[in-house]
Amino acid sequence: ADPIQSGRIALLMARLGVKKEDRPVVIGFGPAGMFAALVLALAGRRPIVLERGEDALTRHQKVEAFWKTGKLDPHSNVQFGEGGAGTFSDGKLNTLVKDPNGRNHEVLKRFVEAGAPEEIVYQQKPHLGTDVLLEVVQNLRRRIISLGGEVRFGCQVEGLELDGNRLTGVVLTSGEKVSCTQAVLAIGHSARDTFESLLAQGVPMEPKPFAMGVRIEHRQEDIDAAQYGRPRGALPPADYKLVQ
Repeated sequence: ADPIQSGRIALLMARLGVKKEDRPVVIGFGPAGMFAALVLALAGRRPIVLERGEDALTRHQKVEAFWKTGKLDPHSNVQFGEGGAGTFSDGKLNTLVKDPNGRNHEVLKRFVEAGAPEEIVYQQKPHLGTDVLLEVVQNLRRRIISLGGEVRFGCQVEGLELDGNRLTGVVLTSGEKVSCTQAVLAIGHSARDTFESLLAQGVPMEPKPFAMGVRIEHRQEDIDAAQYGRPRGALPPADYKLVQ
C-alpha cells in the first residue's frame, strides 16, 4: 500500500471515527469511482465497488451491437459500465485547468502504470483512444483487486440503509444489502433513476452550474492553412482552440 495515501486516509478516518476494519463502498466505476477505489485500495482499505454495468470487454460487445443493430442494453452501454462514459469518448485527457496539487499528473501516471503510453505524462494535449482505454481500465481494476479490493458488476444501488443520520449499508435493485458505514457516490450524470431514489430518501442535493458545449468540425487542410499560412507539408497536423 502507498504510505502517503495510507497516512492521509488514516488521519481522515481518525477524525471521522471510522474503524479500520470497515470496508468502504464505491458506487460507480467510471473515472471518479475508479480512482476513488484505487486511492482507497492503495491506503489498505479494501474497497467494495458496485457498478451497474458490465466489465469493459462485455460492455464493448454490447456497444458494438447497439451501433450495428440499435438494440440497447439500458444497464450496459456507452454511459454505464467499467470505465464510464469516458471509455467511449474521443479520449482527450487534458483538463484545461491548472494543477497546483499534482492530481492531474497523478492520474496520468496511474494511466501509464496501467498500460497507457508514457508520453501522455508530458504532452501538452494528451490523448488516449478507446482501444487503449479498454485495456487501461481493466488493468486498473486488476490493481485494485490485487490490493484487496472487490469489483462487482451488474450491481445497481437503489437506496441507502440508514440508522438515523448514520449510514449502515446500501440496497441493490436485486434486494441484496451491502453493509457499510462509508460510501462514495460516483454514479455520473446519467444515473437519473439513482438520483431520484436518493432524493426520495432525503439525501441533500444541489444543482451544478449549467454549461453546454458545441462540437464544430473543420477540414484539416483549412486549419493547417490558418495556422501555418500554407500547406503543412512535413509538419504535423495543426490544432486550435476556439473560446466564446
